[in-house]
Order: sequence, then C-alpha cells, then structure tokens
Amino acid sequence: MASDKRLIAVIWDYDGTLVDTRHKNLNVTRKIIERITKRSADEFPMLENIEEYHRATMETSNWRKFYREEFEIGEEQVNEAGSLWTEYQLNDDTPVKVFEGIREGMLSIGTVPQGIVSQNSKSSVKRQLESDGLIKYFSHIIGYEEVAMDKQKPEPDGLISCIKDLSDSEDGTIFYIGDHETDIQCATRANQVLTETGLNVLSIGILYGSELNSSKWKTQPDYEAKSVQELFDIIAKHKA
Repeated sequence: MASDKRLIAVIWDYDGTLVDTRHKNLNVTRKIIERITKRSADEFPMLENIEEYHRATMETSNWRKFYREEFEIGEEQVNEAGSLWTEYQLNDDTPVKVFEGIREGMLSIGTVPQGIVSQNSKSSVKRQLESDGLIKYFSHIIGYEEVAMDKQKPEPDGLISCIKDLSDSEDGTIFYIGDHETDIQCATRANQVLTETGLNVLSIGILYGSELNSSKWKTQPDYEAKSVQELFDIIAKHKA
C-alpha cells in the first residue's frame, strides 16, 4: 500500500525492532513467574530456552493473554505480573543489543519526529535508550502501563495517542514499525479511526530480529523489512 503523502512521523514498537530484548525478557519472565506461581520456571516448556519463549510470545496477541494462557493463571496473578514487570526489568542486568545499523539509520531520519508505542514498560525503554545514546531521537514514548488494560494492542489507543503527540498536521503519513502481527493489526485499526482525517498509517513488518515470518499473519503489513537497511530504505523513499 503506497502513499504519496509526506512523511510526518515514525513510530516504533520497541522490542524486536530497535533492540533485541529476547534474552532479557525471558530472564525477567522466569523470575516473575517463579514469584507469582511459587513454581520453578523450568516446569514451563516455553521458559526453557529463548527459541520456545520467542515462539510463544509471537503467537500470542498481547502480554496479558500470554501470561493468562501459557501459565494458566487468573486475572489477579496477571495483574501482579504486570505490576512487577518494571521493577524486574530495571533490576535485571541481562545485556540488550541494539540491532546493527539502527544508529546509522537514525541519522538519516533524525529530522522526522519519532515515538515508541510498546508493551514493555516506559521506564525500562527510556533507561535502555539513554544507555544506548538513542533517547534523543524519541520525543514521545508510551509503555504498557500508560494504556488501559482493555485497550492494549492490537487496540489502537496507544498508537493514536502517540500520533497526536507527535504531529499537529492534519495530512500526512505515519509509519508504525513492529515485529508482531499485533503491531500490524494496531496500525490497521488506527487507520480506521483516522479514516475521516488526512492522516494515513502505514505498517512495516520487521523480520530481521527472528527466524519467524509473516506468511501466517491474517493481517499483512504494508511493507516488510528483512534487514535494518531495507527498513530505512523504505522510510527514505517516503521522506524524500
């Protein structure tokens, strides 16, 4: 789906697009599950290794459903897991790596307003971006805790809020970059909300962070990027 409208903002999902957080998120999840279930994390197959964990998270629409279905816990325990996430993220020292090419790519779009809409915590995202020297590129960050529990992705509320904060324009294109079908669905729903405006949300499906692909996604992205370079090439064509 192409657009000849000028590019007015770029919004990212955080995990799997800017940085590879899989190992850290696995370690944090193991600790949280052991605390709230009083069971060893080794009892849960999806927590045995990074491949199983990543598969399970990619096949689940959002973090609440992941905890509820994969660990068979109730809403009270899911809420407890959510309340612990930021604390455990900030206290975990598992290395997180920025995807190669992101820093160079940022220089090419530095004048375009950028934001983040993530199901990670805002505090954790900000601290990591500050550590990596990338925080200067992002004028607005929305974490899961800033969105009502029943409005988490794929609902578009967080994305719509970020769009409003980043742009005062009534006409133009916004890219939403994500590595999960839920991100693509979120962009699609945002477009439906903005249908009466001159704003157009285009999704870019990121395929460079894992071995998974989008072939089984019911909602297909407007663009796919199999490398960081390909991602920034897509953005550059709309920025010109």
